[in-house]
Amino acid sequence: MLALAVVIAGVLLRLPPLGWAVVALAIGLVLAAELLNTALEAVVDLVSPDDHPLAKRAKDVAAAGVLAASLAALAAGAFVLVAALGSR
Repeated sequence: MLALAVVIAGVLLRLPPLGWAVVALAIGLVLAAELLNTALEAVVDLVSPDDHPLAKRAKDVAAAGVLAASLAALAAGAFVLVAALGSR
């Protein structure tokens, strides 16, 4: 949802190609992290159908990776949009 808002803001601010590249890479990073998290959770569920502390840790670390990618994407989008606003 936030990605859509950034894309709309980018269109309105007429981001330069480099800004669009940063936004696209940031969105792609989050999507890739989400896909890896989903795959890891499926594998963990397959090999450890019962609750296990290591299975929980693996899932928690994968989720933290998604959070880290999301925060990095948020920072990248903010930098791009603030720079675009500053150049107006």
